[in-house]
Amino acid sequence: MSLLKDLTELVSADIISNDTALQITEFYKRKQDTSPNRMLLIFGILGALLVGTGVMFIVANQWEELPQSIQTVCAFLLLIVPQSLCGYVMLKKPQKIVWRESTALILFFAVGASISLVSQIYHINGEMSSFMLTWMLLTAPLIYLMDSSAVSLAYLFGIMIYCPAARYNLSYPFEEYLYWLLLLIPMPRYILLYKKAPDQILTYIHHWMIPFVLTMTLGYLSHSLKMLMYPAYIIMFGIFYMTGNSARFRKKPLIANGYLVFGFIGTVILLLIMSFKSTWKDIIASNFHISHLLIAPEFIALLILFVLASLLFFQRYKDTGMAKWNLTNTVFILFLVIFIVGTQDTSLAVILDNLLIFALGILMLRAGTKQSRLGVINTGMLVIALLVVCRSFDTDLTFVVKGILFVLVGIGFFAANWLMIKKTTKNEA
Repeated sequence: MSLLKDLTELVSADIISNDTALQITEFYKRKQDTSPNRMLLIFGILGALLVGTGVMFIVANQWEELPQSIQTVCAFLLLIVPQSLCGYVMLKKPQKIVWRESTALILFFAVGASISLVSQIYHINGEMSSFMLTWMLLTAPLIYLMDSSAVSLAYLFGIMIYCPAARYNLSYPFEEYLYWLLLLIPMPRYILLYKKAPDQILTYIHHWMIPFVLTMTLGYLSHSLKMLMYPAYIIMFGIFYMTGNSARFRKKPLIANGYLVFGFIGTVILLLIMSFKSTWKDIIASNFHISHLLIAPEFIALLILFVLASLLFFQRYKDTGMAKWNLTNTVFILFLVIFIVGTQDTSLAVILDNLLIFALGILMLRAGTKQSRLGVINTGMLVIALLVVCRSFDTDLTFVVKGILFVLVGIGFFAANWLMIKKTTKNEA
């Protein structure tokens, strides 16, 4: 680094002492040892994935022709060798992140392969959910023993696959709820990772993986009261958006803020789905008793999410008040009101939902113009354009009127971009 090269000159000029120079040198040396090259880390993990896949193909070749004893030895060797590598890394190279991540990931896949091989050799039948649960429980300690972010990501993906398998496993009706306990296992490691290495590439991937996994699995709580999943999802997307828009994430680049992206896109898509009259038919037709509602998993999930979202909302505005009010932060409250209205009057709920989407687009246009941010302006225009597209499908407007609407939206795109570019150029001049 250029700073280290200038240390001698700084000492000679009596700007810093020799001891201070040595401390600076040691600090940057330690930082360089513990901060891996991003490309090296990525390719190390990719290499571990390829090695694991290659070993499986090698073992699979001529597998049926091997005697059962040799097959069993191969299955356990597949497990012992990666364990030995992990033990070596823990003893000799504990500070080498690339070594830790690569060997831990190899062991993660080796455990799954070994379970599969033993089951195949001895013809042990079982459910997909049992296999995934065994695999995830056996490899979860690697997240902490090897301090591995790669295994944490693989584990999250694994329990995402486990969730639907457990949901439709009729042998154990309550197994599906075990998924939510499994989801808590890597969370302390994730929080610690964010505090210790907030700018590491694997931390960024966690910011995308967690909202992705939750988006893919929340719907499996749906049983008899499926209509409650609409507000549950809206509230969850609200939590994502408020998290991504918090002080800790707001200044991060968009590539490092999966919460903001999932929160906003998920909110807009679900609002657009609810803007169709046909979506509300099942809601108005549903009849249920209050005692059934209180014990329904959909209602319990909705209640928990609402409490979490309310706490985040209160935290967001407790110091600034409503001075920095953002409509997107309050969509989950407004939609809950619309949903309650929709249980009695679907026509009014559809109108209110469309107005909410339109207001969201207009306020984004206003915010983008005020802040001179072309991306925000285009996002607001896109929200309005999508609303126009949706309404063109369920209205009796003629093709000419629909065409005029699309032309007007297109002109709006060009005009907004042209005016903003002109304003930016004028300011720079």
